[in-house]
Amino acid sequence: MGKNTRKRTTMIGMALVTLSAIFAPPVGAFQTEEMLEKERRDTSRFFEQAHESLSEALDMFDEKGELKESKDIAFYDFLSRSQEAQQTRIEGYLDAASDALGISSISDQRQIVAGLRQKISAAQRELTIYERKKISAPESTYNPLAVTREGYEEKIAAKKEQIVEFESQIADEKQKLVEQLEGIGLKLDAEQIDILLESITGDEFIRVSIIFDNAKNFALELEELTEKTGEDLDAAKRYYGVYLMLLKTVDRLQNKFIDNVDDEYYPKLDAFAQKAMINIEEAERAIKAGGDAEILNNNIASNQVTYDAVMLYKQGLAHQKHQMMNANLECRRNILTAVNTYRTVALSKDVASLMATSRRAFDAITNLTVPDLKPFENLKVKEAFLEITRDLRK
Repeated sequence: MGKNTRKRTTMIGMALVTLSAIFAPPVGAFQTEEMLEKERRDTSRFFEQAHESLSEALDMFDEKGELKESKDIAFYDFLSRSQEAQQTRIEGYLDAASDALGISSISDQRQIVAGLRQKISAAQRELTIYERKKISAPESTYNPLAVTREGYEEKIAAKKEQIVEFESQIADEKQKLVEQLEGIGLKLDAEQIDILLESITGDEFIRVSIIFDNAKNFALELEELTEKTGEDLDAAKRYYGVYLMLLKTVDRLQNKFIDNVDDEYYPKLDAFAQKAMINIEEAERAIKAGGDAEILNNNIASNQVTYDAVMLYKQGLAHQKHQMMNANLECRRNILTAVNTYRTVALSKDVASLMATSRRAFDAITNLTVPDLKPFENLKVKEAFLEITRDLRK
């Protein structure tokens, strides 16, 4: 192998070393061998699946440059693939990589909390039924299948105890979630966790944070694999290509988040705000027409709370969207450089700058918080906020 080839191999390896050093959290006295071993075990849960999907996306990316755009394909040549069709296939593999990188014990913990909340909802529904049936239940009966009023009171007491137990379990599980999120750089207290889990973007927010943290560990594995390639330039180039696809996966995640805010959440929130204002205007007209002022003023206050909660919601979403857009701008700049670097396989000192920019982009997402959603001004606004979340999920 020639001198230039060896040099390029070394430079690819150095670039990936730089990448892993930037993505990985600083290793200090606080990061014990036990913690590192846990990171390796966690990475093993998603690495092969993510690598396979990113590698497939890379093959499609390599082929895409040889294809024509759809406008340049003759109408009778229906068997030819277009660049647009190829891009759709690439995006499918990038989505599969996102799914793999989303594997985490944090996701498992979220599901535990969500499951307990579903149990509470089910118990509350049963409680409502018992309270209703108690009204018409007999004081005593000889029917072994019938339930007396005292029987329903016992059922109600038992169900309330069950709800208290579920709530206690949620508190314990949320504390575990707080500790797990802190492990990936998200320092949130139990109240912020509540807001995050109840926000319409909460699941996406946590998922993106998990994927970014897993991407750091994925990069570390790429570094080790590159070191083991020796003078195999093709293998080293491929690992760098997989990194390029990793950047594209991040870009796709960021844009999905932004699109969801713009195309789904904002329109629904605007509709809620408009409805609240219409209700307020109708109540004001009704007061002038001689309607019950006390009831109508209460209605106005209730709709004002809803309107205020919508504005608070939009403020929080706007904050998250702004951070995501800034990070995506950095990510796209990285991709432009990485694509050219991959195609030329001529790595230079500019790669260090690329990786430094990547770090800023990744950190901007990993360190996302929800300060605009905390604290709530009062309990009514919080209740309205949670009700709006339920409506947004319909």
